[in-house]
Amino acid sequence: MRGREQIEEKFDIVQHLAKEFARFVNRVQNGQVDMLGAFLIESEWENYIGDSKEVLQSLELAGFIIMPKEPTEKMVQAADASLSSGLMGERGAQNYIKHVFGAMVDEWLNSYDTNLVLDIFSMAIARASDPKARADTTGENTSYQRFRKQAQDVVSGIQKNGAIIAPDEATADMIAKGVSETAENKTQASEQTGGNSDYIASIYENMVKARNEK
Repeated sequence: MRGREQIEEKFDIVQHLAKEFARFVNRVQNGQVDMLGAFLIESEWENYIGDSKEVLQSLELAGFIIMPKEPTEKMVQAADASLSSGLMGERGAQNYIKHVFGAMVDEWLNSYDTNLVLDIFSMAIARASDPKARADTTGENTSYQRFRKQAQDVVSGIQKNGAIIAPDEATADMIAKGVSETAENKTQASEQTGGNSDYIASIYENMVKARNEK
């Protein structure tokens, strides 16, 4: 049966964004039915790798990162290496980490202001669509606003691939949610860690750092 096993491909955010830029520039509405459009995307997306990396840098400068919504095994392991050797055991520790992380992520997705993220993507699409826009360093050009819908499509596309745009450090609301989840569930983790805010913040920080580990 080994030959039938499917290897799950890791989501490549740089390639994904580059293809999104190629799709918008070539005005491809649906690559699944537009064969010419699909060909243009596949043949030109590498030209937009630079744009893709630039928008990721812009997100990072603004305090955002892109990571899996469901934590990878490496992320869970990095959260707290000592937790699995305590009262909870490995399985209990993993369940606790996933539960708290999920609650924090849901808190973020349900409450954060998307305007800054959409502005960053709108400006990136504007630059990719008009190379002359790269020369505009005044910051006064607001024409990028017309790409708002496309920016929303990019964010939706990222989420459809199982990833999210999240803060590089847990917000106060996210930390509070993680603490409350620990207290409400009254797991052995609350006895082992105390479920305090510093500990919850460190869990998130460690998982963010491990998001790209294979």
